[in-house]
Amino acid sequence: MSVANGERSRKRRKVEAAAPLNSTSISSSDQLHQLLQFSPWTSPEDIKSAVSRFTEFLSNFANEDSPEGTRQLKVLKKYCDEQSAASHDQLDFANLLSAWSNASQSNAEAVLAAIPRCLTQFFETISSHVEFREFGISLCHSLLKRDQLRTIDRSLSSPRSKEHLITPCLQLLTEIISFDGGALAINVFSRRDFLYRRLEAILSQTPATLTERSSVTAQQVSLEFILANLRYLDSTSKSELITHGKTIFLAVRNLPNLPVDIVVNTLKGLERSIIGDGNLSKQMKIRCFNSGVLSALAKLYGYKTQGNGGPAVEVRNALQQLLLQVCATPKGVLLAQSGWYPTGTNPEIPGQDENMIDLGLDSPFYFDDYAEKVPVKNGALSAFMQTLRPESDVQQADLIVALFKAAPELVADYFTKRPKFVVPPGDDPKWRGQFAFLFSVVQLPVPQNCGWDEKLPLNPPPLSVVIESILPRPLDRATIGKCLRMNDEIMTISATRLLTKAFEKLDSVLKVFEKAPPESHLWKQASGKLISLFVERIPPLQDVITALQKLEKENEPTRTVVLECIAAYHTILPPITAGSKFDFGVPLSKGLQSLESDALDTATKDIVLGQIVHIMQIAYISPATKWFHKAASEDVSLIVQLLRRGVQDPDKLVTKESLPILKGVLANKGILNTNVRSTDALILSLSATKKWLPELVTYQFLDNCMSRTVQRPVKYLDQLEQAQQFLSDSTPLSLLACCVAEQWIHLLKKEKKHGIKNVAEWVARFFSALDSAGENYRVMMHLKEEMLKQCDGNEKAKETLEKAFEKQRKRHVVLPDEHLDEAGIKVREVTEDGADGPAQRQYAGDLDLDENFPPPSAIPTSLAGLDRWTNPDFESEIQTGRLASLIRSLISPEPEVRLQAFHILQHIMHAVQQSSYDEKTQLYLLLGELYETIKSNVLSNSQPTATAPPPPSIVAELAIHILPTISDPSSPFYRKTNTFLLRAPQWSVPHILPYWLKETFLTEPEIDDPDIPAMFQPGSGGGSGGNINAQALEIEHFLDLLLKSLRTEADMDLFRRAQVFTRLFSHYLAPVCTKAIRTKILRVVHLATRIKGGSETLITRTGVREWLSVVKTLRGHSGHGIVGFGKMDDELVGLVQAVETQVVDTCDAEAIARWEAERRVFREVEHAAKDNREADGAGDVEKQGLASKIRADGAQGESESESESESESESESEKATEDEDGR
Repeated sequence: MSVANGERSRKRRKVEAAAPLNSTSISSSDQLHQLLQFSPWTSPEDIKSAVSRFTEFLSNFANEDSPEGTRQLKVLKKYCDEQSAASHDQLDFANLLSAWSNASQSNAEAVLAAIPRCLTQFFETISSHVEFREFGISLCHSLLKRDQLRTIDRSLSSPRSKEHLITPCLQLLTEIISFDGGALAINVFSRRDFLYRRLEAILSQTPATLTERSSVTAQQVSLEFILANLRYLDSTSKSELITHGKTIFLAVRNLPNLPVDIVVNTLKGLERSIIGDGNLSKQMKIRCFNSGVLSALAKLYGYKTQGNGGPAVEVRNALQQLLLQVCATPKGVLLAQSGWYPTGTNPEIPGQDENMIDLGLDSPFYFDDYAEKVPVKNGALSAFMQTLRPESDVQQADLIVALFKAAPELVADYFTKRPKFVVPPGDDPKWRGQFAFLFSVVQLPVPQNCGWDEKLPLNPPPLSVVIESILPRPLDRATIGKCLRMNDEIMTISATRLLTKAFEKLDSVLKVFEKAPPESHLWKQASGKLISLFVERIPPLQDVITALQKLEKENEPTRTVVLECIAAYHTILPPITAGSKFDFGVPLSKGLQSLESDALDTATKDIVLGQIVHIMQIAYISPATKWFHKAASEDVSLIVQLLRRGVQDPDKLVTKESLPILKGVLANKGILNTNVRSTDALILSLSATKKWLPELVTYQFLDNCMSRTVQRPVKYLDQLEQAQQFLSDSTPLSLLACCVAEQWIHLLKKEKKHGIKNVAEWVARFFSALDSAGENYRVMMHLKEEMLKQCDGNEKAKETLEKAFEKQRKRHVVLPDEHLDEAGIKVREVTEDGADGPAQRQYAGDLDLDENFPPPSAIPTSLAGLDRWTNPDFESEIQTGRLASLIRSLISPEPEVRLQAFHILQHIMHAVQQSSYDEKTQLYLLLGELYETIKSNVLSNSQPTATAPPPPSIVAELAIHILPTISDPSSPFYRKTNTFLLRAPQWSVPHILPYWLKETFLTEPEIDDPDIPAMFQPGSGGGSGGNINAQALEIEHFLDLLLKSLRTEADMDLFRRAQVFTRLFSHYLAPVCTKAIRTKILRVVHLATRIKGGSETLITRTGVREWLSVVKTLRGHSGHGIVGFGKMDDELVGLVQAVETQVVDTCDAEAIARWEAERRVFREVEHAAKDNREADGAGDVEKQGLASKIRADGAQGESESESESESESESESEKATEDEDGR
């Protein structure tokens, strides 16, 4: 019976289907009622058919502005009103939802799929019509009731093979969440126990399990559902969703397998809904975009389109935008960090107090051990960056660079984990990619205040962190050097451009360090160590010069790049270029000559001009430049060539670049006066007029005078002094004027009338211009008279010279008010007193001697790190100072440390004998004599070892001082050092200082001045203005030893007995004493005042107060050059005043007063002062006479007071020296 009824039912449906009621024929709500009215006996096929027709009706909605669209909209609105529930307990679309529930119970899958698809289409249709808003919200509430939730949960819980049941339900939930701008998003999320529990399982489906027949997969729909949640949920609910298992990770994991539009929409949705949500906490954003999610997103860089398999630009651009917002902006996951200061450090805490020994950056309070691992705050980003491949993808490289810029702490962390290149240098795309990436890292700006708060802290950042931002670890010396040695233009350009940028970065960092707080001296020390680290990573200058020499002559663009790199070496780190022997004056001269050629086109000429600018920068700093050398093929020297071009083409770029160099060279060599505009006067004197033009003979005469002035400056200084004394006029004058006057007579002997006339015109103009510049007019007129006297016998020349001077008297040369342009190269400015500028002048009131004169190196108090010497590399041990630290332990105040160091030294001596060290003979000799000296000192001491005082500092410091000398046979001190080592098997401690005083001050140097190695050229002579000479070099070297050997009272006693202070005080007053030496002598005095009883010894035994009062008024001698001649050095005066104050403050005032009361000279001074106060009209002559008497008596009294105590020590010292020589 039932089967028959079923068959009849199917037959009736078949008859009715012959004339179906299609969607366009629905014209009333009654038809919809009839269509969607289901009985309990309605078959699933009939329900599915009816639902499908309703879905078709909704999907084929006509344009609402048309009459047909308006009619359909009214039909649907009326039907919805009729289907609206009367109360909250009833359901909207009751028939439809009832059929859906029955289908769930009867497992009618066709209906289970059709009804949610129909409801989804309904929401899509009414979402743009506001009149359906209330019904839509009511329907959403009906769908979120328990029965419907169970139906949805049942569908979502279907097996993966029944994706046709899962997809419609997720689409329906997405529409509910999105309806009315997410009005019911919270309601949906509150039912997450039903609706979200299967979400992760759906997302975790792999592409292999997806149904290929389905156009839209469950995974795609679930992704849309999550995006809708993220878009419409509030911050609290969104946070719960993010923390809901691995939902976000699973959502993005399979994005590479989805279509382009879905991937792009997902990426934009994540950016908009999470990064763009200002109410979402930073913690939740970090939880959402953890390292796993970021790594999954990074796989989209390799996304391929399904059509041609090529890269999808839209996906890559959307991904790049998202990751930049996530990783490199504060609104993403980026945590606040402290730049170059690793997490956990506090540079504002002072590392030590006044009771501690200042060890500088070697102090344990300053921790710099980040070569292997750097702690960072952004750990997730650090892990994420390691998954990127910057060598293969430009966008990935850009992302890492953006991360480095936003979080500088990540730079050092990244390169500690990736210290090497992926591929070696060569013609490889990966090599080019990784090199471009590292080049971008070098170009990153220096973090403000090194990444610290609003100002620089007290302590500098760890240098192992800083160096990675300047020159990353993969760019080591070997790699860059290999690029330079490859005969490949691209490699050469890449390496040199990289070095140039690295030098510029280093310069920027050093400038930041210079702005550090003045109360911290660690920044200055850090600058020096940072330079050392940088130098270790760059190739030697000679490698770059070799690359330049290998270039072909016509390869001008590459030559320009290499020259720019060489200029960076010279301008930023001049000391490391001091050993270069390459004379850049030759290419500079050739470049200047090439500019005069008409064969160069405009582009090539611009390139040559750029090269000349770089070469001038190099030549100005390089000590090998021969400015005053004239080649056989040239008419004049290089300096005159520059001068000539500057006069002829004053408006050209080369002239503007060369003028500062001209001024610097002529000033530093003492040719022209630096206090006035002498260089401007010289250039103006050579400028052509309507009736006069400087000819070659004039330039050759000027060239000759300049060369002679440079070679023999003292001769012309003496002439100038004599003329000034004769005329009683101390106004300065350029030495070139004196040389011009002297060489005039030689010009008359070899030049013809026309040449003499041209030179005479220039001499007159030059003297007139110097007068306009403010130089000594009276001396110049005296020189003019001398020149006229030289013309005796040559009346025509005399007449020519007189006419020239008369012409200039009538038409005086006047310098323009405006200064010549000084663009381009910065030349060192020299002030009137020879200091480096007003900013560097210091006076006693502002000086901190402890900062300007740091104490000697600290003595180790333990042997930590010094007790293991298995297979030592002695060359490395000497360079790193480890052997020096062990030797210094021999004078430690701790007896146990001294004893252990003594035994270790014996072990090292045996290791030296068996080593392959080149200078092992001298090293073994040194250590053996040191061992015997210490042993002798211990045996001669009557006290027990545990309480015996340590040996004097000179014993250990002398050995340390000798170490670098014996390891370098080219050292200028090598011969004297070996002579000392061969004298005896051990050292007599009281005789060490007398011996070296004699060898330094009373014995000729072992080398001549021209043979001084280039590495010793800078720094000696310092700011004194004098040239470096061999004796000054040896004295400075000896003073370095003294500065390390004065620590204890025993050291002070040795200094006193050897009369060290007497010898130093005497040399300080010598005209040949340079500023650097004088500064070190003052530092020795300062060290003596730090020792108990040191100030008293200086006052009573050396007359230090009287000596300081004399040196305070000392003026520069002619031997110090034209810059410091006749002037007081403000910096030295300030140091003298500070030392004088230190002596007074540290001495025992009562003891000194008693000592003065016992001396006749001080009683007479006191009585004389009292008489002067009582004698009201005492004459100046009497006062001067008394002062002279006091000075004479003071010297006599001082001598008498010391005669008895010093006579014995003098005789002992002399006898000791003689015995040592005899031995």
